Amino acid sequence: MQDRKKTYKATFAIIGIFLLLVCTIGCAVPVGSQVGDKAPDFTLSTLDGGAVKLGDLKGNPVVLSFWTTSCTACIYQMPFLEAASSEVGDEVEFVAIDMGENSYAVKATVDYYGFNLQVALDSDETVSTAYNIIYTPTNVIIDKQGNIHYIRTGAFTSTAEILNILNDIE
Repeated sequence: MQDRKKTYKATFAIIGIFLLLVCTIGCAVPVGSQVGDKAPDFTLSTLDGGAVKLGDLKGNPVVLSFWTTSCTACIYQMPFLEAASSEVGDEVEFVAIDMGENSYAVKATVDYYGFNLQVALDSDETVSTAYNIIYTPTNVIIDKQGNIHYIRTGAFTSTAEILNILNDIE
């Protein structure tokens, strides 16, 4: 009986160590894009039937806002993004990137709230994955050279907050 208990303890210890190693190696959160990195290029269809290619926007700062229609914080921040876009005009490009939803749901939400930002559709979440977006909203601000200048997980709470960040890179 004593030997059997020792065998169980040894087996559980080995299994525990194995699971710890697997989790340490396999459960690590990927780092993804970080401030200072070159922004991953992409081309996405837009809600209005066009396309947006990040590489074509180089030369101006770009604000990418990753969002979903069911995200209340995303909806909350959208007027601040629109006001900032109006304030800076053509000097900064704004793209709201919807993650994984069909165009009908996105269009219904955009129409309901009257949003005017350019909306891109990341239906298969390829771009979201390239930027390692886990939570919405996540806002990525890219400088004129195409490098990630700022990443914010969570909603902006004012237009001034966005404009202050943009002033740092102009």
